[in-house]
Amino acid sequence: MKNIINQVTAKYLVFLFLLISAQSSKGSHSMGADLTYECLGGNTYRITVSFYRDCIGIPAPSTAYVSINSSSCAQSLGVTCYPRPGTGQEVTPVCSSATTTCNGGSFTGIQEWIYDGIVTLPMQCTDWTFAYSLCCRNAAITNINNPGTSTFYIYANLNNTISPCNSSPVFSNKPVPFLCLGQQFCFNHGAHDPDGDSLVYELITPRQSVSATVNYKAPYNANNPLNS
Repeated sequence: MKNIINQVTAKYLVFLFLLISAQSSKGSHSMGADLTYECLGGNTYRITVSFYRDCIGIPAPSTAYVSINSSSCAQSLGVTCYPRPGTGQEVTPVCSSATTTCNGGSFTGIQEWIYDGIVTLPMQCTDWTFAYSLCCRNAAITNINNPGTSTFYIYANLNNTISPCNSSPVFSNKPVPFLCLGQQFCFNHGAHDPDGDSLVYELITPRQSVSATVNYKAPYNANNPLNS
């Protein structure tokens, strides 16, 4: 195992799933997303965005643009990721007898949209950042101010000066959108690293951009995003 700790931050904006009520806004549709990268050899990477859409909101984006930056190397580029064939499947964990908004029903429905893109980085740098942003968050979120006008931003970091070529952690479990009120719950991300690196988790304040974060409603904050 390499002596590298991959810090898994802002991969799952779990807050978006946990605090969405049964009624959602028709305009905003972003319920969550992942951003991962896979080394294909040399400085070439497959970038993958997994986007989770509220079925009562506007359609999923036709593409996903990922910005790529390195401050130390003064580099700025990007890659357009395109939908995988057959993507846009419903992933709502409901009983077979229930009909969700993805199929004309009343139960909250969620689709998973997966986008891929290939990029070759121009040089080796210690601080590459891959970032994806979209407006807007789901307006049914209750623990932040003005969620329906808040931009959704996720990112992943890469140091490609090390050898062998590194890939990001990936999640084998789907995000959980529904929990039972008043019952203790432990969520297993099912995260693993294809390179065998160690993983560390932390809660952060969800971001709207590289420098701006969302504004929590009192008494919520990044360490206490839910009612206790």
